[in-house]
Amino acid sequence: MEYDDTFNSSHAFEIDIRHWDHEHQAFWTERLGRRYLLSVVPTRSRRGRILEIGAASYNKYQKEVVGSENELTVIDIKPSHHPNITAIHGLDRYIQFDMTENADATDASGTLELSDCRGYFDEIRSWGVLSHYGFSVAQCERYLDNIHGFLKAGGQAIFKLDRDTFKVKKHSPLVSVEFLEDLIRARFTVVHTDVLNGNTPGNVHYVEKTTGTDAG
Repeated sequence: MEYDDTFNSSHAFEIDIRHWDHEHQAFWTERLGRRYLLSVVPTRSRRGRILEIGAASYNKYQKEVVGSENELTVIDIKPSHHPNITAIHGLDRYIQFDMTENADATDASGTLELSDCRGYFDEIRSWGVLSHYGFSVAQCERYLDNIHGFLKAGGQAIFKLDRDTFKVKKHSPLVSVEFLEDLIRARFTVVHTDVLNGNTPGNVHYVEKTTGTDAG
């Protein structure tokens, strides 16, 4: 479904950002992808245990975005880039782990085995990460395998693949939006796709993990 940037003045879906500081209000209202997160994603999101992969200072109010009634875990794949990530208001759990590696490490405190996360999450959000860091093919595959392993059977993952990012980054020719979409389809059932047209264009895929399957 085509999703045009036509809702600059629309209100977020049950999310009141008026008490947010000006910097964060501006970021979340000036960018199409973030407005989409506020107004569309909540209408399709799952409830329960939510995993956000890759977060930065603009995610300060991410707990409100996913819903205060939900458990929010953040896995930061590049911890040194985001020193203030633990300042997210209401964050339930923070894990430092490179999602392009095998899931056999522990978090920063050493208290949480990542094996405890297998089949744990009702919803996992990967917002532009795969098209941002310039991962190799093998890294993309491990990243998706880890998401598959962390997602519960029947759970939902949301992937935003940024089309414009690929134009300015030097990626391997194989790592394109189309290639990543093929990798996703090989592991999940795609249940809905939106194409974002605007200042942050991209494809947003809502996928499900087939009941009874496990990570490859």
